[in-house]
Amino acid sequence: MPTDRATPKTINQELAIRTFVEGLSDVTKLLPHPSKVLGNISKTITVFENTLKQPDVAAVSRRFRDGIKKLEWDISRVTQRGERAALIKSVCKDMNLNSIIPASVSARDFGYTVLEATWVKVGSYSVITDLVEKPREWFRFNLANELLLITRDNPNGIKVDEKWPRKFIVVQHEASYKNPYGNGLLDEAYWYSKGLAANFEYHLSFLEDDGRDHWIGEVPPGSTNDYKEKVEDALRKLRNAAVAVIESGTQVRKEPNTGRQSTSDAYEVFKKSCRSTINMLWLGSDLATNAQGTGSYASSKSGQEIQADALESGKELAEQAINQAIKWMAEVNNLPGDDTEEVEFYLYDAPENDKVQAEIDEIYSRTTGRRPSQQLMAKRGYEDGDFDEAAPISAQGLTQPLDSRSPSSSEGAYRGATFESGYNLQPLLSAAEALKKKY
Repeated sequence: MPTDRATPKTINQELAIRTFVEGLSDVTKLLPHPSKVLGNISKTITVFENTLKQPDVAAVSRRFRDGIKKLEWDISRVTQRGERAALIKSVCKDMNLNSIIPASVSARDFGYTVLEATWVKVGSYSVITDLVEKPREWFRFNLANELLLITRDNPNGIKVDEKWPRKFIVVQHEASYKNPYGNGLLDEAYWYSKGLAANFEYHLSFLEDDGRDHWIGEVPPGSTNDYKEKVEDALRKLRNAAVAVIESGTQVRKEPNTGRQSTSDAYEVFKKSCRSTINMLWLGSDLATNAQGTGSYASSKSGQEIQADALESGKELAEQAINQAIKWMAEVNNLPGDDTEEVEFYLYDAPENDKVQAEIDEIYSRTTGRRPSQQLMAKRGYEDGDFDEAAPISAQGLTQPLDSRSPSSSEGAYRGATFESGYNLQPLLSAAEALKKKY
């Protein structure tokens, strides 16, 4: 039996594709949208735009976008920025980020969105000054998952990456090979929003009558339908205005309304259930939206943290779009600085200057014996001149020796280290977590 086996050749081409598995010969055909909602009601993606107008959906979606818009942004996470990062940051400052970021985040609602880049020549550089969101119904994917622009003259679509390279950025939420259209939250919330809208109209009419007394009219046998209708109109006026004219011989009596409370409660339970599901979809939890403001400090902080966790998916979409634009600008320009320099757009939540954050910063400072860096001070909302010059932070009372990089040692003083720029803070995490739990 031979002991040596031939080494298999490396297969560079992709095999598990639709043309091979499903026997399709033309991959340029349009790939249908996988949404069950769009398939069942035979409508286009514009139906989701109407869903977004439903008050309960609109409120929670707007709250999510507002949470993204409040985030701060930066280009490099390192303290000392190079020439390239400084140039890209100046370009981003000139962009309309207040529109670009929410437009990118809308991919979370619809599954995907398409942004068209606006290129401008500035000096010797070609830079992107804006990313404009385009109507989603103008774009489709083919069986090869390529983005197509559908026009009147080209109903089968134009491959945008081939026709106009570095022009259109597609942002996708939870997309896959099987579903390049992404997973839109409006698709999942559609029937809940329809239930709220339809039942609101019904129960609004129901609640108009709920609690009112019932008026019953008795007419003589053989009365015509015209006479019955006149009596009914008179009873409505009697109910609404307490005044009516009724012919003699017609009996009218009032029946007290009872037994409606359980029906009203059922509607409230249904409404809260739908709203809770919608809140769960956008915010990841219903706690943040159901807080009544009467809970403890810890409860209110928990609601904020849950919302912050939900914002991560939106942050990634905005970062993806803008970093793609930065990548394109780096490809077409001879940018200054080193190619290894970190240049990456990112969003972050500027910590509030509350008591917990201040005490955590104090623990880090006293334990490391270091001053906060300028970048960290800026994240806390402070500027140069906010504090007077003070003596160096004392590290007295420490049971563990300071790291060699601390300013108390000659090596640390030479490096000018700060407690944000490289000190190993792992031993302090337990103390910080305990401080958080305290409040």
